[in-house]
Amino acid sequence: MASKDVNFDKSNSTFKKNIYGTSKGKVREAILQRDLTLILEKSFAEGTRLKVLDVGGGQGQLAFFLAALGHDVVLTDISNEMLDVARNYADQNKVTNITIQQMSLQACGDTFKDEFDLVLCHAVFEWLEDPKSGFDILASLVKPNGLLSFMYYNKVGQTLSNLVYGNFEYIKDGMKGRKVVKLNPQSSLDADTVANWVNKHGLSIVLQSGVRCFHDYMRDINKWQDDLPGIIEMELEYSLKSPYNQIGRYTHLILE
Repeated sequence: MASKDVNFDKSNSTFKKNIYGTSKGKVREAILQRDLTLILEKSFAEGTRLKVLDVGGGQGQLAFFLAALGHDVVLTDISNEMLDVARNYADQNKVTNITIQQMSLQACGDTFKDEFDLVLCHAVFEWLEDPKSGFDILASLVKPNGLLSFMYYNKVGQTLSNLVYGNFEYIKDGMKGRKVVKLNPQSSLDADTVANWVNKHGLSIVLQSGVRCFHDYMRDINKWQDDLPGIIEMELEYSLKSPYNQIGRYTHLILE
């Protein structure tokens, strides 16, 4: 792990409550599951058992989703406390086709090469000291003709959110916080930067979706609880359509 990469030990219960258990987390999970289902059905023959790596997968929500589809999954994270939640779930539900290892992205690069049909890395890069090198590592983990599912904190979405809330001085200061809030993403990526990384490795974008395209901007936030199914339905409807998929708080790309 690079010296300034963020480890979420001591935050696993907060993550479960404030991220995974919220409307934000449920929208994110719905979008990612939909995207992965679409692309796996398109890219692989029915019944193909894939070798999957989830980098920085935390408590393993997506890893267990893919394991339930019959794939062999390696779940990694630098937070052992996060992984303990996943281990307990695997034990309680007798999930045998998942391997759980405490491992940083950098260690994954040292351990695995061209081994996986599908590599996941979601909401990790906003916590990395050197995201460019991180992407180089990710690309090295995917088999030829394999897929990379990459979700990053979107600079357009970050800027739009701060415009909506009137944080003009913050934007003028380059959106660098005066103090670090533990669960607030530390840095965003712009689409051109990511496109350059993708092109450098000879990859192509086969799917792009926006994650939380409108959820955060709703005037009546009571709907986050009162009409979550309706929100998810409309997020799913618009998340793949331009220009809405360019303004999400996160951008999800599937690359091959």
